[in-house]
Amino acid sequence: MKRVVLFAIAAILTVSAAQAQDKRYGVESLILKKNTVAMGQTMSAIQYFADWGNKESVEVFVNMQGQVFTVFTLMKDGYMYSANLAVKQGTKINMTAMDDYKSVNYLKLTDEVIKKYNIEDKGSEKFLGKDCKKYSFSVTTQGQMVNATVLVWQGITLKSVMTVAGNVVTEEATEIIEGKNIPKDKFELPEGVTFTEINPQG
Repeated sequence: MKRVVLFAIAAILTVSAAQAQDKRYGVESLILKKNTVAMGQTMSAIQYFADWGNKESVEVFVNMQGQVFTVFTLMKDGYMYSANLAVKQGTKINMTAMDDYKSVNYLKLTDEVIKKYNIEDKGSEKFLGKDCKKYSFSVTTQGQMVNATVLVWQGITLKSVMTVAGNVVTEEATEIIEGKNIPKDKFELPEGVTFTEINPQG
């Protein structure tokens, strides 16, 4: 259950499902380097955006007992795929089948989404030289209450502080790289990986 909750949170805050070619972000393509701190551990990641956010993936670099391996996550056709590239094993979850799942497009916040996530406008704040909008939200996802504060630039979350199940997770962008071509394989499922489907209601 906890793993499913974290998948849902990641979909909301990190990798969002494309919405019928709508512009999810105010920039056409971007590479975002960031760090995440959770339960005393720090992980670095690189997030890739293209086609105004309709293509999006993230590579997370995990250090366990001195060994570093990469976890690659991609939203594709309504599924969220996550693969440990070191062992060629992964999971997939049908995000659209989750009763309480709906991705957030900060460029087009509807009354429905604002009400669903209890989103509040907290003004603006500068981060990494960018003028960001600041929001707070709270939502119950798979039985767990999630509270978060985010800094959003061009629809992209540059910083988030999230509390779930008593744990605080902080994610911050460390570098924004604009105007660079992104390899096509960053938006394709990695070859040779076996994906096991997770029941979103399990």
